[in-house]
Amino acid sequence: MNPKITYPIPERQNTFYRSLRNIARIVFLCASAICLLINFLVKGKMWSLIVVWSLFSVWKLVFSLRLVEFSIFSHVIRISFYVAVLLLLIDHFLARGWAQTVIPIVLFAFLLLMFIIFYATYDRRARHLSSIMLLGLLCLTSIPYSIHSWPITNWIAFAFSTASFVLFLIMIIANRKDILYELKARLGTKQS
Repeated sequence: MNPKITYPIPERQNTFYRSLRNIARIVFLCASAICLLINFLVKGKMWSLIVVWSLFSVWKLVFSLRLVEFSIFSHVIRISFYVAVLLLLIDHFLARGWAQTVIPIVLFAFLLLMFIIFYATYDRRARHLSSIMLLGLLCLTSIPYSIHSWPITNWIAFAFSTASFVLFLIMIIANRKDILYELKARLGTKQS
């Protein structure tokens, strides 16, 4: 009996790209270790965590792409997550007080960019509906953050958090049939 091969034989990676990844991995790990060591010896603010997170973000966004699930939507969501965490680290370890204003603005800008791309590619939007919902949920997380820091934050953070919430509601109302179809398909309740 000869088994039937159902998947194509994967192509070998380009040796240049593989070598570049290996060199980048060594450089990033050495740079992270050196920064942590210097920060530990010098003491003071934990700036090395910001460097390590930045190197990790570059590694994940450039050298470690998920090719199966790669789309502009998933990539923008990953970028927005890494940028939001980086801003939180900078706010917590270096300069306090400004992230309450900046993070909601950045997340709102990412959500607005995703809406523009989403409706510019209207025919293909069903494929990316779950991705844009994840980005919307990420933007919704800026609302509790703004409310929690309300006494020390200004009205700009609250306004952009509210605008993110309104955009998310508009997306849900405008695409309620597609969202229900997507949920039924994901939960396995769709009847064939």
